[in-house]
Amino acid sequence: MEVAVFDAHNDSLTEREDLNALTRKLNDGHWDLVRFAEGGGRWQIAAVFTPPKFSGVEALAYALHHIERVLEWVEQNRDKVRLILKRSDLQDDGRIGILLSLEGASPLMGRVEILRLFFRLGVRCLTLTWNHRNELADGVGVGEAAGGLTEAGKAVVAECEKLGIAVDVSHLSERSFWSLMQVARKPVFASHSNFRAVCDHPRNLTDEQAKAIAEKGGVVCLTFVPSFVGGDLTKFLCHYHHGVKTVGAKALGLGSDFDGCKDPILPDASSFPQLAEALRESGVSATDIRRLFNINLFHYFRQILPT
Repeated sequence: MEVAVFDAHNDSLTEREDLNALTRKLNDGHWDLVRFAEGGGRWQIAAVFTPPKFSGVEALAYALHHIERVLEWVEQNRDKVRLILKRSDLQDDGRIGILLSLEGASPLMGRVEILRLFFRLGVRCLTLTWNHRNELADGVGVGEAAGGLTEAGKAVVAECEKLGIAVDVSHLSERSFWSLMQVARKPVFASHSNFRAVCDHPRNLTDEQAKAIAEKGGVVCLTFVPSFVGGDLTKFLCHYHHGVKTVGAKALGLGSDFDGCKDPILPDASSFPQLAEALRESGVSATDIRRLFNINLFHYFRQILPT
């Protein structure tokens, strides 16, 4: 079964040293333009991840370096790929659409004006933290000492909503998550998180968190990371069916984390039809499969992106 794919998270554009290699079919890694297209791929949220060893100006320089690499790659391959910057760019024109995401906000150094700079450079999604603490909030790795959003974090969230940047809750500590939900006026989303009720991993969402996302009009994007799934494709189906019972089929999407994890439950980006077929065999309707694969994220980003 083939369905057009909107994937909410991968790390391929920062993990691959030679970006031009991504224009041909590769035998290593999980994602390239050819395999993604073979799997039905049409739209990809591509993360620019800044490792926690960088902070301050070093983090800013690291992120700017990688965004410049991506922008140059897009410019050189305009016949194959394009940036999605506004709502009208979501339309399928035969090329693969890329939404740039800043994964972990340490490059912002807590400053709204730097967020505006990244917006001008094409960033349309912001994962507020990775697993550690930054100037905006605490990540899930901080543990019991984690607090909520800082004042700088609240200001950045407000500016994201003003500019048209999607706020991503994946990696947030629970306290930071609930602090965000108190101040967020627009829908938020989880780019790559599963359900803790199915697999008790701290990176997964509680049912209460997932419901809060859905009630605001957001989307929970299920990931292929094996430790978050807690098993193989069969266990992933358990996450999906639990999600339908918890938040409904209209609040679920996909966030593979290709090239950001080892041994994902699908081998690579050409394998999305395998997932669609497994869902169909487990009783999921064609309409709900399309919702999971693209419709729900389309609806979400039509609310968030600038006009």
